[in-house]
Amino acid sequence: MATTRRNLLRGLSLGAGSCLFDPLLRQVQAEADGRSDHAPMRFVFVVKSSGIVPEGITPEAFVGSEARNEKLDGVRLPESMSALEPFKDQLAMVQGLSGKMCRGGHSSWFGAMGVYMTGGEHNRGTILRATADAELAKLSPAPFNHVGLAVRGPALSSSYGGTMYPGITAIDANKELPFQGSPDRAFEQLFGSAVSSDGKGEQRFKVQANLFDFMVDDIKSIEKTIPSAEKHKLDAYLNAFEELQVRHSRLTNMKGSIQDHAPVLSDKFISEVEEVRQEAHFDIATAALIAGLTNCVTIRLDNLSTIYKGLGLVKPNHGIGHDESSRTQEECRDLIRNHHTGLLAQMAAKLRAVPEGNGSMLDNTMIIYFSDAANKHHADCLEWPYVVIGGCGGRLDLPGRYIRYPKYGEKGCRTIGNWWTTLLNAYGNPVDHYGNEDLVLKQNGVSVRGPLSELIV
Repeated sequence: MATTRRNLLRGLSLGAGSCLFDPLLRQVQAEADGRSDHAPMRFVFVVKSSGIVPEGITPEAFVGSEARNEKLDGVRLPESMSALEPFKDQLAMVQGLSGKMCRGGHSSWFGAMGVYMTGGEHNRGTILRATADAELAKLSPAPFNHVGLAVRGPALSSSYGGTMYPGITAIDANKELPFQGSPDRAFEQLFGSAVSSDGKGEQRFKVQANLFDFMVDDIKSIEKTIPSAEKHKLDAYLNAFEELQVRHSRLTNMKGSIQDHAPVLSDKFISEVEEVRQEAHFDIATAALIAGLTNCVTIRLDNLSTIYKGLGLVKPNHGIGHDESSRTQEECRDLIRNHHTGLLAQMAAKLRAVPEGNGSMLDNTMIIYFSDAANKHHADCLEWPYVVIGGCGGRLDLPGRYIRYPKYGEKGCRTIGNWWTTLLNAYGNPVDHYGNEDLVLKQNGVSVRGPLSELIV
C-alpha cells in the first residue's frame, strides 16, 4: 500500500527526538494532525531577463492606463498565458509598481529583490543587504533554507553549468547566494541522501555525516583551550558545522519522503538545450518543495545570452531586445512567455495535486514570476510587473485578481519597496519598510513607505 503523505509525516515527526529539530517538527506534526493553519509557507521566485512588458501580460478586458483592482473570474488571459487559465482562481497580476530607486538597463542585479541602486552593465556592484527571497526563506526554515537554480549566470554572461553566481540573491551584505546550474548536480545535492544518479550518493552522505560529527567534537574540545579573544571565531565555525550536522540528521529522517518525491532521472537532467534544462530545474524545485527539503526556491530562468532555439528563435534575448530577430520583438516575447507560463503551470499542477490540510500544497505556496530588468529591455523601472500563482497561505488578498496601481508620480502610486515590505509583513517580519525609498517621490512630497496594507488579509 502506498504510504500517504500524512502517515509519512506523522512517522517522521515521531522518529526524531532532538530539540534541534523543534521548529521543523512542530510544522511536520501539525501537518500530520491535519492542522492546515500550521502548514509551512513556500515561496518560488522565477526570475527572467530582458524585462516583462506590461502590455504582454494585460488581459484585453483591462487594457488602459487607469488604476484597477478587478477579479479575473470570467476574464480571458492573453494567449501567451493560456497555460495558466486552469489556475485563474489562484492567479494574480500586479502592475504599476515602480522601481526607480534601482538600476535600469539590462539588469538591476540585486536591486530587483534588494530594492537599491547597484552595479553597471557588467558589474554586479555592492551588495547592501539580504534580498527579499533570502529574508522570506528565514521565515519558513527547512533543511535547505534557500535553493538557487540557474540556467545561465549574470546578465550578459555565457557561463553555463556548475555553481554560478547570477547576481540576484544575497543572504546578507556582500554575501551572495550560490546557484546550481547543472540539473544533475542539483539532483545529487538535494536528493543524494536517499537516491543517487550514480548509486554512490548514500555512501558519500554517510561519510559526510561522520566527518561533521568528528569536526564538531574536535571544535568543542579545542574551544576549551583557546584564548577568549579568539573564541568568537571558533564559535562561528562551530555554528556552521552544527548547522550542517543538523541538516544531515534531518535528511536522514526524511529519507522516505525524499525517495517518494525525487524526480525520475532522465536525459533532460544532462541536456544542454535551454528549454529542457529549464524544465529539469522546475522538476527539481517542485520535488524539493513536495519532499519538504526546502520552502524557498529562486530559479534564474535565463539571461541576455540565452537563445531559445527549441522555440525556433535564432537570436539571444539581448538581440531580441534590440529587434535583431526576423520576428517582431512582441512575437518573440510571446513565444518565450508561453513557454515560461507552461513551466509555471506544470509546477502549480503538481503542487495542487498534493493534499495538505483542507486543501493542497498550492494553497500554501506563492510563485512569483518577474524580471530582473523591470518593464522592458533597457528598463526604465517606471513599472515592475509581477505574476503570482498560488493561494499565498491565505494571508494576501491576491489570488484571482488583476491589480494595477496609479502611474509613477500620480496620487496613490507605490513602489517595489512597498511590494516586498508587504510580503515580509504578511509572513512574519513586521519591518517598517524594506529597501531604499524613491528620493524623487520623497522630495516631491510623495512618501511611499510601508506595506500595501490593502493586500494583507
